[in-house]
Amino acid sequence: MNKLTAKISPSSGPLPITLHLPTPASEKDPQEQNLVEDESDEERPSKRCCTRWPFRAVRRVTCGLILGACVAVSWAWGTHSAKETLIKHPTPFFIIWFCSIWNILFFPFYYLCHLLTEKQKQLPTTEFRKCSQFLGEELTVRIVLKGAAPFSVLWSLSGYLYLLALCRISKVDVSAVLCCSQAFTFLLSWIGLKDRFMGVRVVAAVLSITGIVMLVYGDGFHSDSITGVALGVGSASTSALFKVLFRKRVGNVHPGPASVLLSCVGLCSFVLHSWVCVLLYFTHVEYWPSSQHIPWDKLCVMASLLLVFNVLVNLGRMFTYPSLISLGILLTIPASAAVDTFVTVTLDISHVRTAAASIISAGYLMLQLPENWDESTLRWLSTLWCGNWREDSVLGEETVGDPAGIARAKPKPAIVALS
Repeated sequence: MNKLTAKISPSSGPLPITLHLPTPASEKDPQEQNLVEDESDEERPSKRCCTRWPFRAVRRVTCGLILGACVAVSWAWGTHSAKETLIKHPTPFFIIWFCSIWNILFFPFYYLCHLLTEKQKQLPTTEFRKCSQFLGEELTVRIVLKGAAPFSVLWSLSGYLYLLALCRISKVDVSAVLCCSQAFTFLLSWIGLKDRFMGVRVVAAVLSITGIVMLVYGDGFHSDSITGVALGVGSASTSALFKVLFRKRVGNVHPGPASVLLSCVGLCSFVLHSWVCVLLYFTHVEYWPSSQHIPWDKLCVMASLLLVFNVLVNLGRMFTYPSLISLGILLTIPASAAVDTFVTVTLDISHVRTAAASIISAGYLMLQLPENWDESTLRWLSTLWCGNWREDSVLGEETVGDPAGIARAKPKPAIVALS
């Protein structure tokens, strides 16, 4: 009789359901405990980074507040020095030419900030070549002058119009009008660079223009007021054109290329604009006495303060957030008013001018909103709403056991208060 053999394969039916209960720490496998400890050790650096991050943010914010205050004070005091210099030495083009030469010091200041902030230090020549790539691969004096000459003309023209406006209107009005440069920059960027259209920035530009009109109306449309505000608007528009052309030439504005360009602007002012001063002198358009009677102390104070202002505006983002530097530019309006009140005691601001400055300030703040501010706000509100809803739902529900082993939420019964 033959024996029959059969192979028995494991059943493909459902496996029995097992219930795993939590085990105490003393009964865990030593290898598993070591694995958990290793994972916790790996999470510690991230926690340390999270604890360090608020300190870095607080440090940058504190530095930004200090730099913003320095921006406002340097501009207000520099404007005051410019006003006094124009009274004693009424030669606006010579003054702005003298101040523009000081821009040569921009790149040395940038390189000093580079040594303080960057871990990988580079030689000055290497850093200069890296930051001046927008001028060309081979740098010669001719290429530098050719690339920076248009920007030098715009820089000098903006400063010249600013000094002419300062001769006719107050320092507070000039500061308020120059804050409108941000609105002109947005309009030119929207037209020339095809930037994203934003309704809130259009409203801000309209508010800035409204504030300008109210400044003219503050004196009853007198000739000096209209001329001064028009010159201030011309200075702000020229400054906006300078920024837009720089963005078109370089791209995103960074401190390195900006410092190289402004140093080249100072060099161009010294080389190319000197003959303009000589021409104005011999034609008696801007005539001044011998060099002994020129107020060199006022000129040097004004040039140094305007240099500090421009250095902080262009290089301050290396130490803090750009929005805090922009806030410092806005604070130039109350800082100029404070200088007029406590130094010259000649402040006379009407209600119309106060309202105009407030409207310009509101427009300036609206222009500082990022491009995706609406989406970020809606996302934050939705997150806040969903977070509160989930918290309320978790607090208001109980879990009950399901026969299949799945935990389900059971809502709490509503409690009705009977009066």
